[in-house]
Amino acid sequence: MRFWRGTAGVIALGFVAAGVTPAWACACGGYLPSLESRARASGEKALVRYDESGSEEITLSMAINGSSKKAAWIMPVPNPAKLELGDANLFPRLEEVTEPKVVERTTYWPFRGLKLFENDGGSAGAAPGGVNVREQMTLGPFEIARLTGGPTGVTKWLAANGYVVPDSLATNLTPYLTEGWEIVAAKLAPKSADESLAGSTPPLRLRFASDKIVYPMRLSKGATTPQAVTVYVAAPHRVDPTALPVANIQPTLLYAGRASDPAMSAPADFLTAFEVIYRQPSQITSDFAFAKSATDDPYQRVEYITRNEAGWSTIAALVVVVLLIVGGFVLFRRRSRLQDRAG
Repeated sequence: MRFWRGTAGVIALGFVAAGVTPAWACACGGYLPSLESRARASGEKALVRYDESGSEEITLSMAINGSSKKAAWIMPVPNPAKLELGDANLFPRLEEVTEPKVVERTTYWPFRGLKLFENDGGSAGAAPGGVNVREQMTLGPFEIARLTGGPTGVTKWLAANGYVVPDSLATNLTPYLTEGWEIVAAKLAPKSADESLAGSTPPLRLRFASDKIVYPMRLSKGATTPQAVTVYVAAPHRVDPTALPVANIQPTLLYAGRASDPAMSAPADFLTAFEVIYRQPSQITSDFAFAKSATDDPYQRVEYITRNEAGWSTIAALVVVVLLIVGGFVLFRRRSRLQDRAG
């Protein structure tokens, strides 16, 4: 029997033990498989909802390669957070809304169906030693703690409460804790010894006050494998990124437009979606920040499917080629005979 097969596995703190290096996941600190596992976090999807009243909501799910017996994750937020389980169908719905528009085109190029001319190219503020446990709770399959304090105090508390803490965690937490952010820590484990965690994590939703649209990313600099990140931003207007985790890596715009979905009620019903891959997570130095775009122009990717009606044109081309060959041969024979007679 498998527990949450295809949906569990969780974001985590990472570890340095038994020669296994943790893969730190975007936004949440890192994925912690059990010691005998080599599971890795390969990316995440997040819906960031902001209604301009100073309230932000992040719903997050991680993608996990492999499986492990236990897992945990952390998430820094700028102010105290309220937590609840997210909608398991949220991200499939968002993928459907933002998928490319399919446009069919018809061509009549001869021989196209034979794939002779196709190419394989792709498309383009705390005391250093203290800790304050603001809340501990059980939420569905998660055991959650909300922490503030200094890097040393927070990491000591995590280690004492069953989290395996990498040496670099205190250093990576320092910017957040210095700025007075709160750390949300969560653990998830299967219910029996023969079960394991794999696939995508159950979505978890965090609500907190924020004076801007922010998606935390600075902890991800500890990742050892490339991380794919998809961020959906629901706001009253289209948004553009104003701060990037890696200054020279721009995310790809996937979609912009009004979307009718329970997760994006008015006024935060304009959805802007971005995608990016960080192949060298160690270059990450900042969080994502977003602000209102100059316009609310909609955008949707277009995927062209070419239907080739080349049957008759191919036959006609073959006939022309045959006629040219036969005509050339006849002309050659005729010239040869004339030369023989003249000789």
